[in-house]
Amino acid sequence: MAEQTYDWDDTPDLTNQTLAYFTRGVKTFWALIATERKVILTTLALLILCQTLGLASPLLFSELLDYLPHVVRDGVGPRVYLLAGSMLVAVGTMLVVRRFVWEPLFLRSIIRLENYWPQLAQKKLLALSVGYHERENTGKKIAKVNKGVEKLVGMLGDLFWALLPALFYLVINGIIILVRDWRLGLILLLPFIPAIWFYLQSYKLFFPMWEEWECAKEKAVGYFCQSILNIRTVQAFVAEKREEEMHGDVRERMRSMDTSVSVRMQRYFFGMEATLQVAFIGTLLLGFFFVYWGWSTVGTVAYIAITGNATIQSVWSIIHVYTRMMRDLVAAERMHALLLEDVDVANTATGVVPAHVRGTLAFEHVTHTYPGRQEPVLRDFNLEIAPGEMLAFVGRSGSGKTTAANLLLRTLDPSSGGITIDGVDARSVDRDWYRKRFAHVQQDVEVLECSIRENIAYGVPGASEEAVLRAVEAACLSDVLSDRKRFPDGLDTEVGERGVRLSGGERQRVGIARAYLALLAGDAKVLVLDEATASLDSESERVVQRFIGELRKQRGVTIVAIAHRLSTIREADRICVLDSGVISEIGTHDELLRENGLYHRLVQLQTLGELRE
Repeated sequence: MAEQTYDWDDTPDLTNQTLAYFTRGVKTFWALIATERKVILTTLALLILCQTLGLASPLLFSELLDYLPHVVRDGVGPRVYLLAGSMLVAVGTMLVVRRFVWEPLFLRSIIRLENYWPQLAQKKLLALSVGYHERENTGKKIAKVNKGVEKLVGMLGDLFWALLPALFYLVINGIIILVRDWRLGLILLLPFIPAIWFYLQSYKLFFPMWEEWECAKEKAVGYFCQSILNIRTVQAFVAEKREEEMHGDVRERMRSMDTSVSVRMQRYFFGMEATLQVAFIGTLLLGFFFVYWGWSTVGTVAYIAITGNATIQSVWSIIHVYTRMMRDLVAAERMHALLLEDVDVANTATGVVPAHVRGTLAFEHVTHTYPGRQEPVLRDFNLEIAPGEMLAFVGRSGSGKTTAANLLLRTLDPSSGGITIDGVDARSVDRDWYRKRFAHVQQDVEVLECSIRENIAYGVPGASEEAVLRAVEAACLSDVLSDRKRFPDGLDTEVGERGVRLSGGERQRVGIARAYLALLAGDAKVLVLDEATASLDSESERVVQRFIGELRKQRGVTIVAIAHRLSTIREADRICVLDSGVISEIGTHDELLRENGLYHRLVQLQTLGELRE
């Protein structure tokens, strides 16, 4: 039976399989530290050496105590100096190995992983399709990745600074005690069994609450991030109080759960501690009788006295770290699940770059259904787009226009059928080469937190100043940038997070300039406009259309436009009318008007709307 992989928001039921889950979690963790495994194994060997050397000192001291009668009788001899010198050598070697070899080696490794994991997560997220990102809340997604990295780093520290040192100390010390006196060793160590039972009972009781707390934390971070990311909307609708209350309610629930669990666990910890301390004191008392009866030695009892409390503390350390790691392993599992997420639009190693390209694009029996939906958005869709042609997609909302554009751009791959370029399936072509052939202007242009110049040149970072200025003119940005109060540094003015300092229309202009530059100075040959002029006034739209028309004539650019405005649609060589995922009509503006079909009705509705304005 295949092992279950938990998604970001799943709550695994682990109350009856704690050890199995921990084992699987360690395997997951082992997979995540693949780049540092050799170093980690080396540090593990050094850790065992340090713990062994650390126990050598009390062991040698117990030998000194057992040799004390000979010292009283014969005086201090070479054996005393040898044992004392060995103690100094053991402690000194342990300190040198720990401070100058083991810890620096481990610290370098953990620092490398701490910076590698976020890069790995970003690489994966950038590779995943737009569909995946549309399903995931941005705030929660960022919180989960950050938390995953934070927990993984914390687990690595817990493992090598707490759990493994304590475990090795416990095992090595237990072996030494059992070898010196197995009876006292059993008396000291057997009570660990009921102590661990107390812990397991508390774990079964409190694990569901820990999981609920982790999910609540993700939700709280999601609320926090979304309220800041959408600050304009929050303030415009005077929703600050509501956002504060939503975030505060979740945080209050987290506080209540955390307090309840922390206080209630003290009863279980009392039972564990009482059991271990009674066993320790009982072992020491029996040790005196064993020495009196000749069953044991003073050195053995002294060794137990010296290391006994440290042994109990090792058990406590193991329990606390194990508990924390069990909680953190959930984040590790989810981080691992993200890294194992299938890339919908993959760039295969066998992808080729065609030597000669005409640029004919075609939809061949394309059907596409989004995850979680039963009805396809496009059904057996067939359409050919000739090089240099201007094609417009029109139709009601939800008819499949934007989906067709995304499939053409290969930000999505169809559920069945395929997109071809010059008759070759786009999936067999190098994905990045294919995508660079397109310049895309979305309805809601995404603006990065940098300067206007950097945003425009994002697709062609090495573009010349002349090309950038031509793109600025094409997008009607010159007049906007002439306002030195708002744009004191002109093209080099910073726009803020998500372009917060720009209006909707200004962001649209930046998107148009970015696409224009990709066509002018980059590898793009196809311009895809998804309601690209929706936020522009009529005068700016006419200027943009004129520049696009000139670019099309000069460079033979293919244009695919999704638009409702007649001024944009009218110029298309063909207009493709979509209805419920199929092509209901296709032709020129005049041809479709004469057919008196869906396109005619859409034009009438728009004309009526314009008359009412």
